[in-house]
Parts: sequence; C-alpha cells; structure tokens
Amino acid sequence: MAAPPKAVRTMEECDRILTQPGAPWEMVERVVHGRTIRVWKNTPPHFRAFIKTALQKHWDGVWISSPTPSPDPAAYYDREHFTFGDIYNKAVDLAAWLRGYGVRQGTRVGLGGANSTGWIVSWVAIHLLGAVPVVLNATLVVEAQIHCLAKTRPMVVLLDAELAEVLGPHKNILRAKRVGRMYCWESIKHYPTLVKKGVKVGLIRDVESGAALEDLGPDSDAVIFFTSGTTNMPKAVLSTQQAALHNVVSGSLGGARAVLRKGGDLSMLVPSPKQSAILVAVPMFHVTGSLAWFCRSLNIGAKCVFMRRWNVGDAINLIQSENINVIGGVPAIVTAIYQSPSVPKDTKFDFISYGGAPAAERMSHDLRSRWPSASIAQGYGMTEANGVHCGISGDDYVSLGSCTGPPLPISEVRITHPKTRKVLPPHTMGIIELRGSNIMKCYVGEPATLDKDGWLNSGDMGMLDDEGWLYIQDRAKDIIIRGGENIASAEVENAIALDDRIAEVAAVPVPCPVMGERVGVAVSLAPGVQATEKEIMQVAAPRLRSPARPVIVLVSREPLPRNASGKILKNDVKALVHEMWKRENRTAQYVRAKL
Repeated sequence: MAAPPKAVRTMEECDRILTQPGAPWEMVERVVHGRTIRVWKNTPPHFRAFIKTALQKHWDGVWISSPTPSPDPAAYYDREHFTFGDIYNKAVDLAAWLRGYGVRQGTRVGLGGANSTGWIVSWVAIHLLGAVPVVLNATLVVEAQIHCLAKTRPMVVLLDAELAEVLGPHKNILRAKRVGRMYCWESIKHYPTLVKKGVKVGLIRDVESGAALEDLGPDSDAVIFFTSGTTNMPKAVLSTQQAALHNVVSGSLGGARAVLRKGGDLSMLVPSPKQSAILVAVPMFHVTGSLAWFCRSLNIGAKCVFMRRWNVGDAINLIQSENINVIGGVPAIVTAIYQSPSVPKDTKFDFISYGGAPAAERMSHDLRSRWPSASIAQGYGMTEANGVHCGISGDDYVSLGSCTGPPLPISEVRITHPKTRKVLPPHTMGIIELRGSNIMKCYVGEPATLDKDGWLNSGDMGMLDDEGWLYIQDRAKDIIIRGGENIASAEVENAIALDDRIAEVAAVPVPCPVMGERVGVAVSLAPGVQATEKEIMQVAAPRLRSPARPVIVLVSREPLPRNASGKILKNDVKALVHEMWKRENRTAQYVRAKL
C-alpha cells in the first residue's frame, strides 16, 4: 500500500479554522469553580434539550434495532425496530411515571441492563426530567452491584429481567443501604418468587408529562458511570451536563480535521443523505455506548443496531441484514470482524472508529487495505474524561499507527514523572495527565482526585512527540520492569501483532530471581490458523530489543479474558501465564540456561 500523502495544513492551522467564530466547532471560554476552561460554544445546555431537538428532527426514521426481550430460547434471533418518535413517546410515558414517583432535576435513578429498547427508553426518560442516571455495569457480581448502588443511593432503580433476577433477592439489603425500590421494564413472571418480591413487575404508563426544568444547565449533574473495577470495587464517576455532552461536538471533529489536513475546506463537510446504521457492540453502560454512539446517532439520525451479546458470527449476519456501514467500539471487536473469513468480499464500511483499549500499530494499515474508502479513527480517553480526549483519523492515523493523536481543542494533556509529578519533555515516558471541560466533576463519596489546577492522573503511561501528539505505552501498574529497565507492554504487543496469525496479544510480567521480572505473553490466534510458542517467539525476536523479547508465550485456543467493555483483563491474563510459568518451572529452566 502506498504511503499516505503528506498533510497540507498543520494541526494548529486546522484547529484555528475549525474553532473560529461561526464554525460548528467554535470554541469559547467559561469560568467554572474559579478556573477558566475552553468549551464548545455549540454544546447543548443539557441532555433534555439535545434529546428533544434531535428526536423531533429525525422523528420518522428507524432509530433502534434490538433483540426482543424474551426468555424463550427459540426467540434468540427475533428483533424489534422503533423509530425516533416511538422512543420519544415511550420515554415521555416513563418520564411521567417517574415524575409521579417523585423524580425531579438532580434525582438519581439507577439504570441497569443489557443493550435493549428498554435501556434506551429509560435513559431518555431520565434525562427528559433532568434527573441523573446511575448507570450500572450489568456484568458485575452481585457484591459489586450492591456496592455501586449503596455508594450512589438512587431513589428508584430500573432494570432488565436478567439484572432483576440478580438484585431482586437482595431487596432488604439494598433498602437498608437507602437504595430505592427496584422496577423491571420487562416481564419477570417466569422468575422465582424471591425475585418477584424484590422487583416490581412493569411500569405505569400514560401519565401526564413532566414540566420543563428552568434551573437545568451546563453545570448541573448529568450522569454517574462506574469505573471498570478490575482490581478494586468500582468508583462512581459523576459528570456535569457540559462534560458529558462534549461528545455532541467532539464526535465530528476527527473527520473535519482529516478533511482540512488534506487541503479541503468546511464546505466539503456535507452530511450524507443516506441513513447510517451503527453496530453498537459495546455495552450502553460504557461511555462509548451511552455518550459517543448515542450522541452520534442522534446528531445524524443513524440507526443503532444492538446485539443480545457479542458474537462475531451474529455481528456479521447483522452487518448484512441491517445494512451496517459503521462499526467500532474497542479494537477487539473490529479485529474479530476484520479477521473473520465469513465477512462477504463486497462488504463496505463508511466509518470505523475504536478506542477504550490499545490497538495494534498495524491495525490502521490493515483496515485501510481492506476497506480503502472507510474513514478510520482511533481515540484515547476514559470514563473520567467522558469518552475521547485525544484522537487521530484519516491519513494521519495510517501514517502513525501507534499514535493516538493530539488532544481535542477543549482539552489538554501532559506527561509527568510518576513520583515527583514534574512535567516531562517530549519523547519521555511518564504518567498521562488530562485536563479540560470534558473531565468529570468528582468520584462520588471519594476524596478529591483532580489537583488544584484541574489535572487528572489517568493511571496510564505514555509520551508526547514534538507536536504534542500522544503515544500510549501502558497502564502504570502494568509496566514490566526488567533489571530496572521499563518495558511497556505496547512495545511487545505491537511487535507480536505484526504476525498475521495473531488475533490478540497481551504482554505481562513473569517473576525472575535474577532480573526481577521478564516479559511474558499470551496470544489467541486468528480463525483457522496454527502457531506454536516457539514459532511466535522466533518471528517476534528480530522486531524486539533483547530485554523486551518474551521468555514465555501462552497460546490460547479461546479469546483472551476481557471485561464487558472489551478491555483485556491483564490480571486474569497474568494469572494464566504465571500458572504456565510455574507449572513448567520456567524460572529454574531459564536461570540454569543463563548460568
């Protein structure tokens, strides 16, 4: 594949054009809590205004394609479709019921379940009242669910049937922790009595709609998400309307930057008259689903296609039956689709976007080769940043596959020393710190996390280049330290991912009495291929400096462990690699070989 053309404009020139007065991405300054911050001028004042305007605009278009809520295994592939207007009407009914229950602006309402029509209706209804959805991770164990609800104390909790089955028997415990009554938006008649006693069946509809909320504004509380909680109990991330809604404007910035970088102008940014269809394979309880994809679909009137659960075969069937032209989420989802031999040769995508986990350096090249007409973008962010904070797309991304791009114009990024917090120069690895109007308000019930100047420690390691573009290296806690030398997992993973046989890879430390730690790796293979540990090591060795070469490779027949958001669970991978390391007595073998 030929090298991408050189950019015509610098990124600074592009951002000056995009943020100038009168442009869709016009930027202004606000003073919040004594600090001056940059914000998008065209950010809606709150979710209620954004949702009402967008739903009215796209009223007759199909918005949601979702599996039907049914306990019958025979109905696994049954689907339901609803227009933007259908969802609005259902949400107004539910909002009226919630208002009658006592929900008002700022009231916390629990929301838990898998991607479904009921989830979207509940999300919209809560925001129509200016209330604050407490978005539960539906995959957490019951102890973590109770922790999350007790931490945030919602007045009422709306659930799907599966989560109702989990939480229903714990009604008394939750009530004692001042958590409100639980209701299910699906039928739970088929569940045991203990579940039905804990969760009420159905919701009252057709009640008078709530009135407008004059006090609702950009600095009002908007949403509570929970961190992944892969090592500790999840933290509750509270964000304002301004912070969460930055996605309404930020979501289209990458494509605009790409056009201007190639020498185009704003007149070329004309929306396609064809309705887009987005495969929403990430959970709506993640910021990517409920903020990035939600805002994008409302902005452009796109159809959101939900899956009952992630399965690459089902995804490919939906791509064909629902005319999907937008895919994304985490890199693992896109990789699984790209590597599947079942994808028809004539399949085309208009837009491919991913983030939330590191992508292989080769990924942008692979996608451009397979689907040359698709716009490809990668973003870096976190729950606390309400989605994207830095992003890269188009030719820039193909040229710099290991880069996650510059920050948004409303955002800042810096690299600091892990211990001293001294700001480090370009090309020096350290802690990634974030600041901007997209950053959360606080963790609920936790000590202050932002410093006095508004900087957030991301917990990630990375470095900036001379232009201020970000390169992610590792999670700080996952850095491999071999004989005092830091080895970022991304360095190892990118080299191994160049092997076409590899579907996914994770580098983790293994203990060594001589060097402290050495590099261990776990991989899963692409469909239909075979590879041994020795073969993978041999192929990777020339691409890696000596300290970064793995001393053990676990070849898994199954996908590597991931959480519901698609991030590889490094602790789980580490446990598997350590088990193999210990079982085969690799430490003793390796040390003897070096003596």
